[in-house]
Amino acid sequence: MSLLKMVKPFLPSDLRSLVDLLVRIYESLDTPEERKAAFDYGAEMLKDGKVNVAEWAKFGGKCGILTGNGRPKKSSREVYVKGKEYAKSR
Repeated sequence: MSLLKMVKPFLPSDLRSLVDLLVRIYESLDTPEERKAAFDYGAEMLKDGKVNVAEWAKFGGKCGILTGNGRPKKSSREVYVKGKEYAKSR
């Protein structure tokens, strides 16, 4: 990671942001196998230059950033009300 710290100041700002993102993803994954699987899938996903929603979702799952909040999904007609769990909208 020290090589990235030396090179990063010389990169354009958009590439610096990309390097920051990659480092954060790398640090969030626990094992070398998880890192390899995530980065291999990311490279495969970007190979054709197009990424669809399903591919992004799968990549986010591999990176551990797309997880549920533990609550069951409610219908769209139910809204959260402060102090109460859920209440029906009109």
